[in-house]
Amino acid sequence: MSGIFAILSAVSRVFQQRRIILKFDRLLALVFLLQRHPHLTARELAERLQVSERTLYRDINDLSLAGVPIYGEGGPGGGYSLLSDYHLHVVGLNEDELHTLFFSEGQRPLGDLDLHTTREVALAKVLSTLSERDKRRALEIQERFHVDPTGWNFPVDQVPHLPTVQQAVWQNRRLSLVYRQESGNIMTPLVHPLGLVVKAGIWYLIGATHETIRPFRIARIQQIEVLQETFNRPEEFHLAEYWTAWCARFLPSYPVKLLISEDAIPRLLQLFGEALRDHLLRSEPDVSGWRTVSVVFETMETARAALLGFGPTAEVVEPRELRVSVMEWAEGLLTRYTSKTRDQNDLFPPMRPSRARKE
Repeated sequence: MSGIFAILSAVSRVFQQRRIILKFDRLLALVFLLQRHPHLTARELAERLQVSERTLYRDINDLSLAGVPIYGEGGPGGGYSLLSDYHLHVVGLNEDELHTLFFSEGQRPLGDLDLHTTREVALAKVLSTLSERDKRRALEIQERFHVDPTGWNFPVDQVPHLPTVQQAVWQNRRLSLVYRQESGNIMTPLVHPLGLVVKAGIWYLIGATHETIRPFRIARIQQIEVLQETFNRPEEFHLAEYWTAWCARFLPSYPVKLLISEDAIPRLLQLFGEALRDHLLRSEPDVSGWRTVSVVFETMETARAALLGFGPTAEVVEPRELRVSVMEWAEGLLTRYTSKTRDQNDLFPPMRPSRARKE
């Protein structure tokens, strides 16, 4: 047995006793990467597949058990390769695989749009077998969907109107919105939907109104109607370029380096979304189980407010001004609560057990 069926059979056997979701797509991606790029190191392969090196070594072992001829070479210029006469073909791309080409590997964005195919597999298929027709479709998708993988300090949104917006973006259909602004005011714009952006679990519609091109946070859409009229996309508009420029103009950034314990991870994912999970998985814990992670807040004040809520499960490494500010606020809190406790004890002294009365 060889090729895809051998891989599938071996993976099924290897994971039969483990309660783990089948990683067939990732193993295919690994084979395709080695077909196109011989002599990739373990670190390079792990970074491309967005897994730890330990996971990569397990994947290589599983493929070897399946009969895929992977071998490693040490020293400068070394790395992992396939035997020169081994070649795995997967032809044809379906619509969902094309959609995944321009998404990061974070599972939240793909799950929101019901696109679960591994991005590396789709990219490998494109590099091996893309037709002219598929190239045109891929370019169209690139201009309509963009993922910004950097996190920020917002909880993940609920986006019930996302499928409707996605349909309108793809079909170039005008939208009528009832939209709640950040101030709470309601607006009712007619929008030409130019594209979708997801940033750490937060979805945005980039749309053209009669006044300007602007982002609409999809969670704030109260009502939506897809109109019959279509529109012509402006030829000079490029989604990724627009988003980068908008973020640079309107989103002040404050990078922070942290030391976090395992107990801090759920809170950190709540703040920055699932896009941070892969970054956490790639960071190796120290002997005490703490990890170093870099995140971006809007300002020092928002960073301090958020990190004080982590208590002893997170420590600011950089910048120093934030570290000092967190310490000062923590000391102020301790002083405040200590003095309040003393005042309360003075007003309501603890009851002492009464002595037994002698008869």
